[in-house]
Amino acid sequence: MTSEEAWNFIKGMHRRFHSRLKHYGYGYQSFIPKHPAMSEMCDQEKLTPEQFTEYRKIFIDQIYNKEDLRQMDSVLAEKAVPALQEIVKVLRPFATKWGVKFPHTVEILTTYGGGGSYNDTPSRIIYRVTNWKDGTPQDSKILWTTEVLQHEFIHLLIEQSIIDKYSVPQDLKEQIIDIIGVEYFGIPMQDKQFGATPCRAHALQYITREAIENDLPGAVQRMMADWSKKKQDELALHLMKKNQNG
Repeated sequence: MTSEEAWNFIKGMHRRFHSRLKHYGYGYQSFIPKHPAMSEMCDQEKLTPEQFTEYRKIFIDQIYNKEDLRQMDSVLAEKAVPALQEIVKVLRPFATKWGVKFPHTVEILTTYGGGGSYNDTPSRIIYRVTNWKDGTPQDSKILWTTEVLQHEFIHLLIEQSIIDKYSVPQDLKEQIIDIIGVEYFGIPMQDKQFGATPCRAHALQYITREAIENDLPGAVQRMMADWSKKKQDELALHLMKKNQNG
């Protein structure tokens, strides 16, 4: 990313973090450079335009260096393309049954932080490449890179046709991606955000290998119908107990 692209990403993630992501257990550290000013900014939910201007100046003048974002270029060239080609090869027969089309092109942009995210219009994976722990071996970086890109590519593949269509929330969406990832590509599940939540056990009842290979949209539709009923029953029970105690 250019300096402006990288800053706009950080600013956008500040908004997403406070409006949505923190409620699902995310921290903001993976979306920003390791710098006290950026942490200070993200600690604050409400910022004035003038404050954003000050933080932007710090980022542009003191933090951004395009060489920081080029450190994994050779890995992307040598490992990312084969990893994504493997996704296409394995999932193409299933995707045809799902009514899902592979994007003609996928752009990969690197920026600050650690991990990955995606945009589906246009098809783009944002890979955050700077927040490695000191002493992380190169083999671990390569493995992490391929797993992150494959995970985000699966997101891209089913976002519009399945996730948006059935209004799947963030926590259940990640379960679907994780189940596909571990079943076919050995990608570890994201225990940090969602491993301890009931949504994983719920998703595993529906997103089976058979469902993935034959009718993922139908499985997701049934999963969401039962999830909605479960939440309604929980709310009704909560209100009944509240009335009894009140």
